[in-house]
Amino acid sequence: SADAEELKWSRWAASSPPEEMEVLPVLPDRPLVLRPENPFNLLPGARARVFVRVPLWLRVRLPESGNAVVAEAPTRVLSDTWWGSHGEGRLAYWLDITARRRAGPDVFRPDRIICPLNLENEAREDLPVEKLLLRAEHLSVFRGSGTLWSDEVRVRYRGEEEGSEIQVTGRTPPEAPGAPRLTAPRVPLTRGLTARTFARLKSLPGLGG
Repeated sequence: SADAEELKWSRWAASSPPEEMEVLPVLPDRPLVLRPENPFNLLPGARARVFVRVPLWLRVRLPESGNAVVAEAPTRVLSDTWWGSHGEGRLAYWLDITARRRAGPDVFRPDRIICPLNLENEAREDLPVEKLLLRAEHLSVFRGSGTLWSDEVRVRYRGEEEGSEIQVTGRTPPEAPGAPRLTAPRVPLTRGLTARTFARLKSLPGLGG
């Protein structure tokens, strides 16, 4: 625990003292560049389902003031990185991960959100899964039994030039049926999108592929 002198306090003024304050889990406010601890190749036509543990953020809001958000804070400070080319791209966070093939109580942690990723290789060549982008802004957070979950994310890789088709189900995964939603996505995704999702480790840092 930190000493009292090391803590930084934030203060807010309201028109009247709030009777209620909510603290809710949310996903980070930027996309996440994920680097699996053990990279693998996805053969043409193959599928893989992996589970990624993402450090959660805490959101403080006031229900009496129209659910006004007064603060957000990460439970773990992540490194900044860039995804895209030098001329076009976006700021993201870097996260080293252990891509689990199964999600059980041994991987549950109170400060993590489990994100299920369904990866499909529809290209004619192998797909090296060395570095990929998780667009966390499109995901909800659900309260399951023993842990927090996001929606399922389906990524269909079409090839280097075509990119990947990304779909967010908007529902809880089969591992957490009927789990209530705690927070909505920062940027709702009403339909799928096509964007570059994979990159090679030997490429420039953050260079999309």
